[in-house]
Amino acid sequence: MEEIKLLGGALILASSAWAGLRAALCLRRTQEQLRDLCAALELMAGEVSFAATPFVPLCRRAGEGRGPAVRAFFDALAREGERPERAEAGMTRGACGEAGLLLPERSLSALERLFDGYGRFDRAGQLRQIELALSELKQLNAELNLHTEERCRGLRVLGLTAGAAVLVLVL
Repeated sequence: MEEIKLLGGALILASSAWAGLRAALCLRRTQEQLRDLCAALELMAGEVSFAATPFVPLCRRAGEGRGPAVRAFFDALAREGERPERAEAGMTRGACGEAGLLLPERSLSALERLFDGYGRFDRAGQLRQIELALSELKQLNAELNLHTEERCRGLRVLGLTAGAAVLVLVL
């Protein structure tokens, strides 16, 4: 009976520690995806300003060389852009869900404003939209970068202490 209690306690601690590690990993993955999205939007701004690249090739080009989730996001946007009956509303959220992007709501809203209405403006207006989304993503990334190590360490410690608290309650 004592061995079962020890095994159960170890499982409680391990699962809560894993939850803390997973939360820290998600925070780091979000930062990585935001950096990738910023780089892609900078590339898009250059493409639009100098070559006036259409939406589908622009999305394909922006996704090249990016991380898997950001590449999948731009691929989903390109596929949606190729459809003749493309529904503009919700296109960005659908692509984010399909790609598995871990983005805060603020950044998702900025991307929605850019991609759900892409092509409604002239070249200068479209560049302003890209720059607006890019500045919001950069600002959010800077906020997340502030004290990242402390946040990650805090999440890991929180997972362990929550496990220890549950273990004390159970035993």
